[in-house]
Amino acid sequence: MVHRISITLITILATLPLFAQQDLGLERQLLIKTSPLALFEPETIVLQGGLEYFFTSKVSIQSEIGINGGILGIPAGREKNEDFKLWRSKNELKFYSKKYYWGIEFFVVQKDFVRLEDYYRPFMREILYDRAQIDFKVIGGGLKFGKQVYISRNLLSDVFVGLGIRGRYREVEVLELSENQNLGLFENLNPFADRYRNEGWDSVPHFTLGMKVGIIPGKN
Repeated sequence: MVHRISITLITILATLPLFAQQDLGLERQLLIKTSPLALFEPETIVLQGGLEYFFTSKVSIQSEIGINGGILGIPAGREKNEDFKLWRSKNELKFYSKKYYWGIEFFVVQKDFVRLEDYYRPFMREILYDRAQIDFKVIGGGLKFGKQVYISRNLLSDVFVGLGIRGRYREVEVLELSENQNLGLFENLNPFADRYRNEGWDSVPHFTLGMKVGIIPGKN
């Protein structure tokens, strides 16, 4: 499902040069923004929305916040993750031209959860555990490039790509140590799990590809 969505978004972005960025006519206008693709994230369903305010027809600021059900006390873990709590926020300064917009974004992510049957690497060695408490933080920023167009009188589609850098911080507290400490017998099938197997800070490139829907309140 996620792979198909990514292909669809790339196709949309590839066809953007065929269209001209219309004057959105949104000076001093407030948009309500939703992120429907956040519902399909692999680790947990995220409810994400925000606001975009246009100071002029060419400059706006956008702020978003996203949470999962764990923040509300609803079980939200998947696969090896239990008691999964996630919140994140993102702020952007956007500049619109005749065809596209570009922006500067800053984001923060916080995850707290219990991870099952995995390992981590303190002091240059691997320790296998049955259960561990993970505290995972991300701080990052980058440049964003996209296009926002009307799809009806009061709805807009916002399709974008972005590139930047993110800093990641992890703390791992083992709750139950595994009796098996032979890493050779460990099934390492999830390529994304390695982000939780080190402690402290590191930094990695950040790539984003997505779509949002903008709603103009009060416009019929």
